[in-house]
Amino acid sequence: MTPKRSIPSSEGFGEIFKKPDQKFSTKNILVLSRSNNCGVSRIGVAIRKKDFRLAVKRNSIKRKIKGSFNSKVLELPSKDYVVLVKKSLKGKEEKLHKDLETVWQKFINKND
Repeated sequence: MTPKRSIPSSEGFGEIFKKPDQKFSTKNILVLSRSNNCGVSRIGVAIRKKDFRLAVKRNSIKRKIKGSFNSKVLELPSKDYVVLVKKSLKGKEEKLHKDLETVWQKFINKND
């Protein structure tokens, strides 16, 4: 059985937003990270309803982000990651994969 890879809502993203250990951003996303005691990498995605009205669109973006995370999870250091989707992504969802690859690689290289 694999460990749960999402950040539980009981903990919330508050601690990560308050004091992130590392942060990297592109024009369309901001990724914050903070060390955890779980021994596994976990992810949370924050998308403002004001920026993306349709739940279908928000869920599609979340699935793409989580899929990208799952493909890199073994290479990433064991931390909690929160991906904040910026308003500038609207209409440019095809650039999301490239931005995520760039940010994940920064986290991997920074850990080496």
